[in-house]
Amino acid sequence: MIWRVLSLVILTMALGGAQDGGDAPKPKPPRSLRLLPLGEPPPFRQDVRDGVRYELEPAPGSIPPRQIRFGEGDTAILIRLNLGRASESIKIPAGTAPVLFQESTASNDRTTPPWLTLHPPEAGDVLAVIWRDPGTRWSLPRSLLFADSAAALPAGSVRIVNLLPVDAALIFGADRVILNPGKALVKALPISTDLPIQIAFKNSTGQYQHFYSGAVLLNANERAQVFIHRADGEKPRQPAKVVTFNETAPPPPKPPPR
Repeated sequence: MIWRVLSLVILTMALGGAQDGGDAPKPKPPRSLRLLPLGEPPPFRQDVRDGVRYELEPAPGSIPPRQIRFGEGDTAILIRLNLGRASESIKIPAGTAPVLFQESTASNDRTTPPWLTLHPPEAGDVLAVIWRDPGTRWSLPRSLLFADSAAALPAGSVRIVNLLPVDAALIFGADRVILNPGKALVKALPISTDLPIQIAFKNSTGQYQHFYSGAVLLNANERAQVFIHRADGEKPRQPAKVVTFNETAPPPPKPPPR
């Protein structure tokens, strides 16, 4: 009798587990994505008609689309792009599925190739840096993704990224660091203290050519990012450029409950 009761209990527990699906994993929450297009604006062009000056539109492909589209139909989101400025953040699902963007004027037809395809990591907020190679159009941008969370880049720190195809030399006072192509360096900074930075790139002769001197200054709750990239304008005076911006750091994540 006892064994029969025990068998019924075990069977009931097994059926209950099958109906409930066991401890099914909770779906991961969405995360944020921002885009940062880097490059040089084209030369100002104008036309004079009847004594009045009219600004001309930039040549096709000389700047990124003013707006791109994420999603389809009524749920699509338009994202405004400005050279040297991070876009507003959008929510993307967790996971490694490709994230596709179309130009805002492109057809909703799924056969239309995307303007940009990103391959995010499985989790975490993302900053996608996009640029074009000199001599190419913005119809085929390149991209590199960086963690954008408070843990990856907290308040009181600066991230320096080398997007050049050659090594870059960073000079902080008496310290010198070589940053390889596509690599980033995160450095802690004291608040309200200037960090002088000099940057040089390795030229075709193998020598480091200085091209930038500046400083980073952080206020409370700020973080900074420095991007070294190729100049893509017409007849640039220097083959490399630097974009620096400060922003309020997101709050650190709350500790898990005990």
